[in-house]
Amino acid sequence: MENTGKKFEELVKIMAKLRAPDGCPWDREQGYRDIAAHTLEETYETLEAIDRGDFKALKEELGDLLLQILFYAQIATEENRFGIDEVIEGISAKLIHRHPHVFGDVRVSDSDEVLKNWEFLKKKEGKKTVLGGVPSALPSLLKAFRLGEKSSRVGFDWSDAEGILGKVEEESRELREAKESGDPDAIDHEYGDLLFTLANLGRFLGLDPEGSLRRASDRFIARFNSMEEKISQSSMDMKSLTPQQWDDLWKDAKSAAEKG
Repeated sequence: MENTGKKFEELVKIMAKLRAPDGCPWDREQGYRDIAAHTLEETYETLEAIDRGDFKALKEELGDLLLQILFYAQIATEENRFGIDEVIEGISAKLIHRHPHVFGDVRVSDSDEVLKNWEFLKKKEGKKTVLGGVPSALPSLLKAFRLGEKSSRVGFDWSDAEGILGKVEEESRELREAKESGDPDAIDHEYGDLLFTLANLGRFLGLDPEGSLRRASDRFIARFNSMEEKISQSSMDMKSLTPQQWDDLWKDAKSAAEKG
């Protein structure tokens, strides 16, 4: 840790040099919105490294994420808005203020109490509503999860996993009824309610719905690729396969993945 400050300062200087008049033309041309897409891409690459358990890749991706932060801060410095020092001071002050049980004399019994205190402190900081801190641009599944998480901290929640599982069954029945009615708006409404409830079921199962769905999608890709390879090797026509043939191929791909 004794060299961390020096290494961080060196990285800040590298970023400043890249943006300098005699620096990199591409880096000098970038603005906040220009690099926003790169920030999102680097975030997803970090998540992929975590899912793979690839710590060598994770180290690299965390560096790429850190670069994004320094990039934004350097642009802001050039515009006399704020600098990286102020970013660090801000997050340091926030962490200390929101952890009075660590840096103060507040006593808590468990992590649930910590989270409830967190929401109370955020309101004292000027947050106008309990749900106001949830970014509107979040992916919808994660947004549903965070909304449930936030409301639970003030007592609005199911009592346990069984309660929300019952709600999943209720929403499934209502979706089926909407489908039978043929009303597109009702179908959309009930489908959304079911997805929202399933997203919040993850909280009671200790699961992140975005992560679970991402891994399920990765499994689907791997299994479908396996089926596609087998179809190609057998010279079968993919479009002419029967439902039973597809089912058999899927079971084989799933079985092979589980064994491998």
